[in-house]
Amino acid sequence: MNSLFCVGEKFYTLKPLRDFSIRYGENILGKIHQIVFSDLEPMDFHTLRFLLQDSKQCLILSPKECFSLILEWINQNYTASMQEEVKGYKIICGEKKVFLQDYPKDYEGAFYHKHLILFLLGLDCKSALELLKPIMKAFEVDLEIMSDFSGLEVLVAKNGDLENFLVEVNNVFGNKIVPSFNLTKTIIHLLKSSHQKITTAESCTGGLLAYYLTRESGSSEVFDGGVVSYANSIKESWLKVSSNALMGFGAVSEIVVREMLEGALEISSADFAIATSGIAGPNGGSASKPVGLVFMGVKSKSGKEIIESVIFKGDRNYIQEQACWYAYGLFLKVFLQVY
Repeated sequence: MNSLFCVGEKFYTLKPLRDFSIRYGENILGKIHQIVFSDLEPMDFHTLRFLLQDSKQCLILSPKECFSLILEWINQNYTASMQEEVKGYKIICGEKKVFLQDYPKDYEGAFYHKHLILFLLGLDCKSALELLKPIMKAFEVDLEIMSDFSGLEVLVAKNGDLENFLVEVNNVFGNKIVPSFNLTKTIIHLLKSSHQKITTAESCTGGLLAYYLTRESGSSEVFDGGVVSYANSIKESWLKVSSNALMGFGAVSEIVVREMLEGALEISSADFAIATSGIAGPNGGSASKPVGLVFMGVKSKSGKEIIESVIFKGDRNYIQEQACWYAYGLFLKVFLQVY
């Protein structure tokens, strides 16, 4: 029997991360018979013991800072030989194989979650934690850094009075922190309240940006449609991306995303456009443009624009999910510069 043991509540709370954890486990172990998601504090060693008793193979996905604690527990309870690998450890306990690995944590994003997510615009996570301490204490809320990579800073809030905590954060921090229980609902609310519309021009995300928007009631008031311009020919004919840009820089480039944004705004009645172009993999990467490289951009009709590139980790689906997460974060930055 094969088992998957994930350490950290975020694995379960955030759907893209949870789904990728399971797919990742299946790639290593094959069929998985038991899956457990454990809190970080306290870690559920009691359940882990039962998993190991029943399993021939077990994959433990855990933050690196927990490795020493887990390895110490295994050494105390089993006669084990350990082999350090690139992604973690391979541990042999008699006839059992245990794999202890870290998880790619670039953008552990989700659009639907039980906790309150705080998007930081112009603040880093550590500074925000210090500034938020009085409000955290007043509403008995716990905050955890979810990501602090490449300018997109995110905190997750749990426990306590989250609803009133959200209201107070909005009152105190305004456009510096955007708290949300549901990212796409928040985006729709921002657009509706300002009587604005948005459109999308997607390549590597294949329509996910539009999909997440249209899942929500009220999206028809702010979103008329978008373009999935997967092939270069569609980028040229529908979005008017120049052949010079495509030939000279390639589809995965800043200049092509800029022209995708301009084309999307031109053919729609939207006030904002979001565009993505990248290499979701597993094939198609190169030394200069590796798998996971995605260019994402947002532009307003008034001319405000942000285009950034990130090399995401994970499998194809998780790279696409992360690109959506990041692109929506860029939208928040542009929107709040305009309104």
